[in-house]
Amino acid sequence: MAEPREFPPGPQPGRPPLAAASRLSPLQQAYAAYTDHAIHCDACRDIDRTCSQAETLWRGYQAAGSETYRRMADEAP
Repeated sequence: MAEPREFPPGPQPGRPPLAAASRLSPLQQAYAAYTDHAIHCDACRDIDRTCSQAETLWRGYQAAGSETYRRMADEAP
């Protein structure tokens, strides 16, 4: 099967990200903070995953999700 051999260029210096952080929901911002940290942190990439900062960011993401679902339930007819 023919697969493309050229890949689209990655992020380029001086170019803004595809989605501006100000346009993301609080839930998306919390997940972005967690994943951005996890990608760049050596402790997060280790098999033991002993990073306390990642744990804090993950709990923040879970809290943001809970808050989002609570608000959706309050607004439901």
